[in-house]
Amino acid sequence: MLQSLQRILLALTMAVALPALAQSDPPARVGRLAYFENQVDFRVDRSDQGGPATLNWPISSGAVLETGQRGRAEVWIGSTAYRLADDSRVEFAVVDDQRVDVRVSGGSLVVSILDRDQVDDVVIATPDGDVRFLRPGRYRVDVLAERSELTVQAGRAVFDDGQRATPVAAGQKISLWSDGRAQLDADRGNDAFDRWVANRENVTLARQSRRYVSPNMTGYQDLDAYGDWRTVPDYGSVWYPRAVADDWAPYRYGRWAWVAPWGWTWIDLAPWGFAPFHYGRWAIIHGRWGWVPGRLVARPVYAPALVAWIGNPGWSISFSFGAAPAVGWFPLAPREVYVPGHRHSTDYVRRINVAYVRDVKVIDRAVRDGRQAPFANRALPRAVTVVPANVLREGRSITSREIQRQERPALGRAPLARRAPNADWLAPEQGARRPGNDEKREPINRPHRDVDTSRPTSPARGAPRSGPPPGNPDRPAFRQPSMEPGKIHEERRESPAPRSRIEQRNNRPELESTPLPPRREAAPQPARRPMAPPADALPAQDRDLSPRGRRTEERQPRPKAQQEGERRREMRAVERPAPQPRERPFMPPPAPEVRMPASPPQREMPQPRANPARQAQEFHGLAPAPRHERRVEPPRQPAPQGGQAEPRRRRGDDESVGQR
Repeated sequence: MLQSLQRILLALTMAVALPALAQSDPPARVGRLAYFENQVDFRVDRSDQGGPATLNWPISSGAVLETGQRGRAEVWIGSTAYRLADDSRVEFAVVDDQRVDVRVSGGSLVVSILDRDQVDDVVIATPDGDVRFLRPGRYRVDVLAERSELTVQAGRAVFDDGQRATPVAAGQKISLWSDGRAQLDADRGNDAFDRWVANRENVTLARQSRRYVSPNMTGYQDLDAYGDWRTVPDYGSVWYPRAVADDWAPYRYGRWAWVAPWGWTWIDLAPWGFAPFHYGRWAIIHGRWGWVPGRLVARPVYAPALVAWIGNPGWSISFSFGAAPAVGWFPLAPREVYVPGHRHSTDYVRRINVAYVRDVKVIDRAVRDGRQAPFANRALPRAVTVVPANVLREGRSITSREIQRQERPALGRAPLARRAPNADWLAPEQGARRPGNDEKREPINRPHRDVDTSRPTSPARGAPRSGPPPGNPDRPAFRQPSMEPGKIHEERRESPAPRSRIEQRNNRPELESTPLPPRREAAPQPARRPMAPPADALPAQDRDLSPRGRRTEERQPRPKAQQEGERRREMRAVERPAPQPRERPFMPPPAPEVRMPASPPQREMPQPRANPARQAQEFHGLAPAPRHERRVEPPRQPAPQGGQAEPRRRRGDDESVGQR
């Protein structure tokens, strides 16, 4: 009887303790600042004074990006891209395993969602309402002085202003004013920012890499452009960077930054330097460094740096300037356990290692008492990087001048740390806590972009948002969505007709049919080509079959026979496209060809044999779409729709590779 009571008490204790430990785990998902042009500022949160942005900086809850007059920026979270236009301010209020809440307080943001399993996670808040997405697609959000606009270039979304949830289909744009007015129109076309977005989508297709990694792995988009995949015995799929320095090693050229809540985080200099340094393992195979992503898992767990550490608070070595405290590190090899330096639960450590270490007992033993098999890269001088401790503590960029090469005997005597350094060993200075510490310039500071110094707590899913948007204190507060994520209200299921008035609800003014004011205070722009993707790239229910640019002026009466013949031809032209599957992903509009960065001549790397289980996950949605001509007015026949399919890359024969 006593033993039974003890078991019950133990079970109750574990039931209470395990959720508490899980709450202390950091998020498994983060974003990445993948690309930017000209002046872009980054703030850790609203209270941060900000500074120049840095490539590959992780985007976590509270991060704020601001672009200057000619600045643009691109953030990836999994396979969803967030692209900022110039003069824009975007806050990533919440980025965690359940949701991504983004606030746009000024400028323009284009969201490209590639995978259905990420549709329900994303909410875009504006001062005039919240945007939720129903399907993968491309969506543009513009926040102007007195209104907010949502343009659905592909897909389907809902704009919820707190009083009504208005569905918006592909090729439509809705505008909501601060005084409650609303207007639904057809998309008027694209501008220079839309064309830039299309070019960036072409660059980041990464079809090859999507065969080997999960679409939820942030940062895989640049791997195809800078490396090659091969299948290697004993390791499986391996990615090799194409062009690196002779003395290059993983985690050597970049800097360390203190990013809460993970602690010391590696920021690599390479344009592809995110996924290979926060997921997977590195190995030397036939004299080359190769990145091993591990077994394919649906939601890989982000790590600040997958390395083992050398040193302790009392370890010093000789540098060119004399003896000084030092710290070193080397990349973990396949089947080696990563032990975080931050607070974590046992389940978290298992999840972060499960793709690389099959035996859970090995993981638990490494966490419990620090026992692991000898590290494969510890005694390799080409794998170990040692620098003065001040370089890491100050967050300075690491160059060859700071690196002190250690030979095998010295590495054998160096103390091995059980886990990453914490603040007690290497306390970060202010420069290590933010990006761009080496560059001094005036921050972006405009009157309409004042930042609220009081940072609100991350709201729970569906909880009300409080406080005015930071971009303009006179604008109304962000409104609470009137629906649960993933659920569609009845009013959403009715597709609104373009350019028609919507039924008045809740004593709100009906949608105006008057023309919208111009988007920006600028000179008139030339006529623009419509941005909506071709009809065969969208599900049948997302197509806008109404002809664009049709003349609306009155025409002279024509003979009845001629009108009947034209009507038949017009009906055949509309009905010709066959219905497409509902779940087919969208394709972007045509864009100019973008050349990949040049690299030194390399021998051709054979492509790996396709794995049927993984090849099924290949994505076909963002290939450049064929150009569709506009249908001319009867009695002429419609211009033929065409365009050639994207040429396939030539596959070479697999080259046999031996074991390490």
